[in-house]
Amino acid sequence: MRLLSITLAAASVGAAGLSRPTLGDTPPAPSSSPTPLEVKAGDLVLGLSVTTRGVSVAHLGDAASGRTLLATNPPPLFSLSLRHATTRAETRLHADAGWQAVQAQASPTGLELVWESADHPAGPAITVRAVATCDPGQHALRWGLRVENGSPEWSLWRVVFPQLALGDLGAEAAVLFPRGPGEVQRGLWQRSFKYRGNYPGGWCSMQWLAAYRETDPRTGLYLAVHDPWGSTKDLQLDSDPATASVRLLFDHPASDLGKAGNDFTLAGEAVWQLFRGDWFDVATIYKSWVQKQARWWPPLVAEGRADTPAWMRTLHAWALGGGPPTACVPAVLEFQKYLGLPVGFHWYDWHQIPFDNDYPHYFPTKEGFAQGVAELQQSNVFVMPYINGRLWDSRDRGAEDFEFSRRALPAATKKEDGTPYLESYGSKETNGLPVQLAAMCPATTLWQRQVRDLVLRLLQNERTSAVYIDQVAAAAPTLCLDPTHGHPLGGGHWWNEGYWHMLETIRKALPTNTMLTTECNGEPFVRWFDGYLTWHWQHDGQVPVFPAVYGGAIQMFGRAYRGGPTKDLALRMKAGQQLVFGEQLGWLDPGLVHEKENARFFRQLVQLRAKLGRYFASGEMARPPRLAGPLPRVKADWQWSGEWWVTTDAVLTGAWRLPAARRLVLLFVNVSDDPVTARFAFDGSAYGILPGQIHRALYRPESPADQPVPVPTPHAFDRSITCPPRQAEAWELTW
Repeated sequence: MRLLSITLAAASVGAAGLSRPTLGDTPPAPSSSPTPLEVKAGDLVLGLSVTTRGVSVAHLGDAASGRTLLATNPPPLFSLSLRHATTRAETRLHADAGWQAVQAQASPTGLELVWESADHPAGPAITVRAVATCDPGQHALRWGLRVENGSPEWSLWRVVFPQLALGDLGAEAAVLFPRGPGEVQRGLWQRSFKYRGNYPGGWCSMQWLAAYRETDPRTGLYLAVHDPWGSTKDLQLDSDPATASVRLLFDHPASDLGKAGNDFTLAGEAVWQLFRGDWFDVATIYKSWVQKQARWWPPLVAEGRADTPAWMRTLHAWALGGGPPTACVPAVLEFQKYLGLPVGFHWYDWHQIPFDNDYPHYFPTKEGFAQGVAELQQSNVFVMPYINGRLWDSRDRGAEDFEFSRRALPAATKKEDGTPYLESYGSKETNGLPVQLAAMCPATTLWQRQVRDLVLRLLQNERTSAVYIDQVAAAAPTLCLDPTHGHPLGGGHWWNEGYWHMLETIRKALPTNTMLTTECNGEPFVRWFDGYLTWHWQHDGQVPVFPAVYGGAIQMFGRAYRGGPTKDLALRMKAGQQLVFGEQLGWLDPGLVHEKENARFFRQLVQLRAKLGRYFASGEMARPPRLAGPLPRVKADWQWSGEWWVTTDAVLTGAWRLPAARRLVLLFVNVSDDPVTARFAFDGSAYGILPGQIHRALYRPESPADQPVPVPTPHAFDRSITCPPRQAEAWELTW
């Protein structure tokens, strides 16, 4: 390939962190007519249209299939929002128009672009530089972006990059986004759908979006920001049936919001990658990056997380409850005895203050709490009390401002006007008014010490096995604008670093054999927690991308089990999904033991998981088996928020492996009331199993044999299998 160099205006292009394009000594005269520019990274082809006024994405395609990926109405390559530091007037700049000087250069190794001097009062001081590096082996373009703001009056507020609009990929096309464990939506080119996730948090847990066609010719695009710091950003997905397009974008708040002359450099790199597969392939791409570069990936040994107690890595079931010991201890003991295995107990309302009120003044405890903890833990129950790791009640003694204004207010997150960010969750003060809780800034010494002291008091004085620190991996960062806290104002990764420091300090002081958990599954905190409460994994269409990335690196546990006319089927669907996703089961009322059929179903899944515990403690997820044929579907109201209907296959499947041990387990759970017969085609080579003799051991939950006798089985087969109703089983393959 020859070097294609296009110069559209004479201007300086030097930039810190970006190489200087070689533009030649005598540039051609500026022209307003579009000039095409093309780069190719393996099968991924990007075409740009360049003028003196801007750069537009003209083509994005898959060279192997000949398929065009780009919609007919592509958005700008980037968009910038600026705000006047004094008047608060706002403006937007876009990559495709309104610039006085644009330079572009393409070569076999990548692309360099420079925009200068926009037609706006802020424009002469703004320069944008983008570099895309070709990765032919991965069919990927890897982007860096920098915005240089030399304005003494204007503050850079937000940067939208990358953003693309994809055209209709066909009837079997899917869009994947990172709500909870990952969620697939189909048919979005024909119907309206919107998703906006604030990363990092439980409802936007990872930094990618993807769209793909699941049937031949298979093609898809992975759009991600591989940011090793996990900086705050919004991910957005919008479908437009009128134009048969799906728009994907990443929206970054700048650091030092409100300060004139602030710059922006994309943390990590933006990735546009072609792939041929489905959600599991997206997980594989992302996991490969996470393991190498993400600052939150924990050190692993042969048995998983060495810094997580063995009891947590091999726990299989959870109960939750609260109140005084007389109200919960007997029920939890009965729950443990029924299951016949160690269990975890998440203890709420162990304190005398009301729930979501008067935080963080949890002590004193309810009478007999320490004795209740001791009684449970002598009976194979690991006790984990609740605290909140983020909130301080602004009226923290009944309706009185006890310590909030005097101690907490300086360390609370602040808006532009200096007032604190306040939140309400339905709880009431003693005067009947809503409790207003301030989101505390994790970068402050006061809040770091407050949480540390609470955790260690529970572990050391009350002798609990764990502490649950609510909201840390659930609630997205608050764009704190308090200059006294010492962190960059607004965006960046300072929020994560504040919690990392807090949690590192706590972990160094943890008593032996104790651990920490938090709510939901925002990824940047994996290294500092032993478990994530995945109670919010409640959506229709969810797939286990998060377990495929983080299985073995952190233990996931818990779903919200609710009531309603279809609660029994919903329970089976949730528990079955927990098993195949690799989660520790339950997080439910221990009174389940008195619901005969539900208790039996739940116990068999717990027992099966216990027989295969090593896979979930230290293994990794493999591609789940796919059953063929007209499979029945089941539907139940999961009651996550009012009526909440979720549909899944009647037979849920999963796969986990121990690569070093050359072992693979395939899981099948029929959650329906009828037997299901289907075709199952297995090819060992898809799991890295070389041709040769395989042995298969059949595990059933209530079988008396913990280690069934393996029997020879073919390396590849296509057979009919029947899954009994309300039954789980596992095939362990060894070679």
